[in-house]
Amino acid sequence: MKKKRHIPVISFNELELKQKKPQVYRSLVEGIAEAIKDESDEIKLCEIKYANTYLTVHKDAWSGSLAKAMDFYIENEQYEICGKIKNLISKI
Repeated sequence: MKKKRHIPVISFNELELKQKKPQVYRSLVEGIAEAIKDESDEIKLCEIKYANTYLTVHKDAWSGSLAKAMDFYIENEQYEICGKIKNLISKI
């Protein structure tokens, strides 16, 4: 059975957005990996708290978004995830 991806819930509070960066980038990487497998053109990145709305990322923006995620993971010395990101970028 396929494991359901966790989609983070965030508010527009700037401080919380900074705190949620790791969850949002994880959602981005996992979501794009899933979308490539499922041949989807869009991912749900996160849900906006109290708004019943999702922020989505269209396929056109995946490469740029993954590049930002790569910078984040390099900065945090999480190099194993960088390898996954490079692999995803090559598949887009």
